[in-house]
Amino acid sequence: MSDEGGNGMGARFNNLTEGLNPEKIDYAKLVNNIWNYLRSYTSDSPRPQFSPDVLVKLFQNSNEVLKRDDMVVKVKGPAIIFGPLYGEGDSLITLISLSKKLPPEVTYVFLGCYLGHGFAQLECLFFLLAYKMLFPGKIILLKGHHEESISMEMLKVKDWIYGRGIVEEVHIENVLKEMKETCSSMSAAALINSKILCMPGGPGSLMREKGLKHLISIKKGSHSIGEKKLLMEASWSVLLVNESQKDMHGMPFFTGQQATDFCKKHRLKCIVRGRQMVDAGFLSKPKEVLTLISAVAYLDNFRNYAAVLHIEKGKGRIIRYKMEEGEQLSLELVKPGMGRNAVV
Repeated sequence: MSDEGGNGMGARFNNLTEGLNPEKIDYAKLVNNIWNYLRSYTSDSPRPQFSPDVLVKLFQNSNEVLKRDDMVVKVKGPAIIFGPLYGEGDSLITLISLSKKLPPEVTYVFLGCYLGHGFAQLECLFFLLAYKMLFPGKIILLKGHHEESISMEMLKVKDWIYGRGIVEEVHIENVLKEMKETCSSMSAAALINSKILCMPGGPGSLMREKGLKHLISIKKGSHSIGEKKLLMEASWSVLLVNESQKDMHGMPFFTGQQATDFCKKHRLKCIVRGRQMVDAGFLSKPKEVLTLISAVAYLDNFRNYAAVLHIEKGKGRIIRYKMEEGEQLSLELVKPGMGRNAVV
């Protein structure tokens, strides 16, 4: 641990890649280092620091592994499905702990949006990529809309990289480039036991027209305009829950009835997705669609549960938790102030 900030701002750093060889990364150690950082985080903790060489190799190596996954990954046996994390590292490790089952005993399926405004803006992604290297067939990483290159620019990921003690522009650009390429290799969907379709977004208009088999047939690599639109729908599509949402300004969407029809057509039991905030941590509406969020008290401006879905022997079980709250004393306290997810 260093007392001096490598970015000239006087920040303290905890180097989570210290002692790791970029040419032969000890992924178990990296996973453990990030886990311990997430577990012990407080607002005045030293900032996490990463070697750009280790990160570049992590991205390059995990990119090669991700490319070997099908665009729609077929999963057999028990699985635990995680919703969007949005950089909330405490939610990630809490839900893993509450699940009480780890790979390779069970397959973890993640519905994208690893990057976000939680305190672990980048660390959730780094952790899961290292975890993927340990259990390639048991960690399924789907690409959410936050993993799109345009989203990384809007989120100002370059600033986040700089905040991890990587200060030279050439290193920042290289890390960002490799991050974008790695995320572009993530799969669009997962199909659990041939009956449960997992997607970050959902079946937009083109997917409903072309069908699930067309999505399954897409190969990793360069894509046609039609294929890119189909993949974008898988990441971005929004479920319309009421009439007032009809004007989506070009955003792909689907209705409850369209989802029901899609499931019936493709003999699916249900679609499990993320993309939208739900107070209870999950929302089954319609009954063929389950929306999950795995980021508790999202942005500290909501009081939502964080949840995962455990699938085993054809049955589903929700595992969830909520932040402890004190009694509200006045209406002035309805909107919380800077909380445990705040980036200081």
